[in-house]
Amino acid sequence: MSVKYKLVLKKDLTQGAAADAKRYYASAPVSGMMDFDSICELIADRSTASDGDVALVVLGLIRAMEEALLRNEVVQLGRLGNFRLSIGSSGTVEEKDFQANMIRKPKIIFTPGDKLRAMIEKVSLERIGKEQKTPEGGGSGGGSDRPEIE
Repeated sequence: MSVKYKLVLKKDLTQGAAADAKRYYASAPVSGMMDFDSICELIADRSTASDGDVALVVLGLIRAMEEALLRNEVVQLGRLGNFRLSIGSSGTVEEKDFQANMIRKPKIIFTPGDKLRAMIEKVSLERIGKEQKTPEGGGSGGGSDRPEIE
């Protein structure tokens, strides 16, 4: 299976680059989105469960994951991978100077399991289209080419 990519001219982010320097970077444009209902239908078509049964199980999984992550546990989903909470903060020289408001918003980190890592090893790349220049300021003007996750 090939993953399509395009080259995009953007601001040069390498250390020591001139302020107006630009470089070509690879970008994998999103080709669409598979929503929750479609995933449930696909799984139902490949099993003896109904799409409603699949949805109930996935929603139950999400609730269980929320509870485990809030207990600061790693959620291990077999061949799919692991989920864990991560935090970061600004630092202080002295321990007594640290305050809880220095901690940044927590993030959920996903580490793919063996099945997804094996899939990545099989990916080939295919270049599409010609370069597209990014407008000044680095934005694309029309929003992100990535789907929004709510």
